[in-house]
Amino acid sequence: MIINMISSLFANFCILSTFVFLSGMLSKKLGLTNKPPSTLTRINAGLLFGVFGIVLMNYSFLVSPDIYINLRHLTLVIAAAYIGWLPTLICAAVLAVSRILIYGISLNTLATALTLLLGGIFCIWISTFPWSRLRKMTVGNLVCMVLTFVILLFNMGDLNSLLEIYPYQLFISLAAGHVVYYLAESIQHSNELFTLLEVRATTDYLTGLHNLQQFHRHLDSEINWAERHHESLSLLAIDIDHFKVINDTYGHPAGDEVLRQLARRLKNCSQSHDIVSRNGGEEFTVLLPHCPLTQAERAGERVRQAVENELFLLPTGQTIPITVSIGVACYPDTVAEADGKLLTHWADQALYQAKNTGRNKVSVNRSFLYNDIS
Repeated sequence: MIINMISSLFANFCILSTFVFLSGMLSKKLGLTNKPPSTLTRINAGLLFGVFGIVLMNYSFLVSPDIYINLRHLTLVIAAAYIGWLPTLICAAVLAVSRILIYGISLNTLATALTLLLGGIFCIWISTFPWSRLRKMTVGNLVCMVLTFVILLFNMGDLNSLLEIYPYQLFISLAAGHVVYYLAESIQHSNELFTLLEVRATTDYLTGLHNLQQFHRHLDSEINWAERHHESLSLLAIDIDHFKVINDTYGHPAGDEVLRQLARRLKNCSQSHDIVSRNGGEEFTVLLPHCPLTQAERAGERVRQAVENELFLLPTGQTIPITVSIGVACYPDTVAEADGKLLTHWADQALYQAKNTGRNKVSVNRSFLYNDIS
């Protein structure tokens, strides 16, 4: 009997490890590694943990009629340690209800269902302590195993028979909890590294804006969408006037601070769906979906005024005025063809026109209307 019980619990452990691995991969796929999950995500996680707890029930070891042992309580422990109270409560409710539905209504079943709910509540309480996840999982595992001991003793009514099997279950449960913890931590660390590399590949290190590569990805996507849906797409090409003088006069740390502050002002002046990028050096762009030319000109003027009307603070505490020149291009208003390269080219041409005619202005080079790059 002991060998069969160990085999059943080992099957539980393998299923649980697979579940943790799949959950980690799903978390990476959904981009949940470095941000708090939404309420809907937590609800879905609780249901998913509950479903895997039900799977573990189907690999239970029958101790005596209507009395089973398994590792389903570890789903509560993991949910509480890694996600929080809501998924744990949902998981406990799913396990309790499924225990009644699968095995029928009886005193033993109702007592077991109540124990599962209590285990979930205790795990939620433990998760509020400022402990490491390993400690939370270990203590939660021990509490659940104490509850398991009580319910098994209540159902079996024979302490000697219980002591023949319980030490094995306790040992396997604690060992499985620790292995699952290290597996979960390894997967989470891997996901965090993946997310970090992904961010570095798409984000400008100095300003936190999109980098040039990510700008081109967004540009291709947005202009294709605009063409399919007959929408406007505008582009602001922005350049800091006399930026070299700032670097030469105040030093490169001052120049870097100016770039960071300009990035913040561009974000503050933009709509939530606008795409702000640093394309290199002192060159920035703002991609404006669903935005016709007249509206894009107003947006460019809003940016220009926001830069001109407020001084920039340098690391030394000194403040200096900054101005920007802005070129505007728009599909289909100034560029008839849905081509990202053309849109970028004419925005740059308009920017050069702004710089060559006095700087600190917004320019639309309408003389290039509908022409191709020559």
